Amino acid sequence: MKADLFVSPAGDDNWSGRSEHHEGNEGPLATLTRARDVVRTIPTAGRADHGVIVEVLGGTYELTEPLALTEEDSGTPEAPVIYRARHAEEVRLIGGKVLSAFSPVTDRAILQRLDPAARDHVVQTNLADQGIADFGQLTAPGWYQGQPGLELFYRGERMTLARWPNEGFVHLDSIDVDGNTPLQNRLTASGEIRGSNEGRFVYDGDRPSRWTDEDDVWLHGHWFFDWADQRQKVAAIDTKKRTITMEGPNHAFGYRAGQWYYALNVLAELDRPGEWYLDRRTGVLYFWPPAPLEAGEVSVSIAPQLIQLQGTRHVAFQGMNMESVRGTAITIDAGEGNLVCGCTIRNASSWGVMITGGTACGVEGCDLHALGEGGIWLEGGDRPTLTPGRHFALNNHIH
Repeated sequence: MKADLFVSPAGDDNWSGRSEHHEGNEGPLATLTRARDVVRTIPTAGRADHGVIVEVLGGTYELTEPLALTEEDSGTPEAPVIYRARHAEEVRLIGGKVLSAFSPVTDRAILQRLDPAARDHVVQTNLADQGIADFGQLTAPGWYQGQPGLELFYRGERMTLARWPNEGFVHLDSIDVDGNTPLQNRLTASGEIRGSNEGRFVYDGDRPSRWTDEDDVWLHGHWFFDWADQRQKVAAIDTKKRTITMEGPNHAFGYRAGQWYYALNVLAELDRPGEWYLDRRTGVLYFWPPAPLEAGEVSVSIAPQLIQLQGTRHVAFQGMNMESVRGTAITIDAGEGNLVCGCTIRNASSWGVMITGGTACGVEGCDLHALGEGGIWLEGGDRPTLTPGRHFALNNHIH
C-alpha cells in the first residue's frame, strides 16, 4: 500500500513529510517523533481506508530519548497506524550516538595506568564534546534489579568493560580478615554454611595492588550462593593485609570463602582488544578496538528505551533494526492490537519487547539477540475473572 508520510536521514522536520523527494516545502521528515506529531493532525475521518502508513527510508536514526506514543496516536482495527521500513532498505534505530574524534592517548598519567601492552593500541574520545552528558551509573545489578548505564558497541557487537580476569572468575581467599571476624551459620539444603556479613575479604596474589589509583572499581560476584550474584563497589584496598572492603550496603546473604568474583571498570585492566573504560569525571572514553576504527562504527547507548507505547491501540512497527539501548527496546503497556513485526532487536540491556496489560498485542517474525535479561515478556489478562490477555509471540528467533 502507498505510504502517507516519509521519514529519511536526509529529511527535514520543517518539510511536509508527504513526499519522499524534496521540492520547496515538500519532502521527507527527519525524525519519527515529528512523523508521530504529523499523524496526530490527521483526523480519523480523513484517513485512508488502510489507515496511516509512515514509510521510513534506509539509514541510521539516533534516538537519545524514546519515541513515546499514547492513546492519541492510535489507529483502529480497520485503519491502523503503521511505521514501516522501506522494502529492501536497512533502517536502524539506535538508542544512542555514533562516536567520532578518536585520538591516541598522550596523557602520561593515563599511559602509566594502562597495561604496557595496551598503550600503543588504546584510543580516546571525549563524550562531553559530542553532546553526551548522561553516562548512567555503575549501579548494583542482580536480584532482578538491573539498572544499566552506558554501553559501548563496535560493528554492532557489545564491547567489554575493562575487567580482570579477562575470562571467568577468581575466588575469595578468606573472609576472616583479622582473626576476629564474626561468622554466621546459614542453613541450606545440604547443611549449615558459615559466612560473614561484614563485606570484607582476603584476596590471593597481588593483582589488586594495580588498582590503588582507581576510584571507581567494582566487583561482580556470587558472594554466598552460586545462584545469587550482585555487583558492588570497592570502598578500600589494603595491599599490606591483602584485603578488599566493599562499599555498603553489603550483600544480603553475606560472603563466604571460596566464592567467586571478577573486577570491572578498571582502567589498569584495559589490556586486550574489545575492552573499554569511561572516566565519568572527565567524560573521556578509552577503547582498544578489535579492528581498525575505520572498519566499523563505534556507538554508545543513551536512551532507556527506543519505543514506548502507553494506552495505544492498533499501531504497528515493521521491518526495522532496533539496537543499543540501556533498558528494554520496546515497551507496550495497557494497549490493544499493537504489533511488532519483522524487526531485528539486539543490544538492549534489559528485554527486547515487554508487553504488560492490555489485550491482543504481539511480536511476530522478529529476530532478537544479545539482550541482557530476555527476549519477549508477555503479561496480561485478569486472573480473578479469568479474562484472557490474548497477547502472542509467533515465529520469532530468540538467541
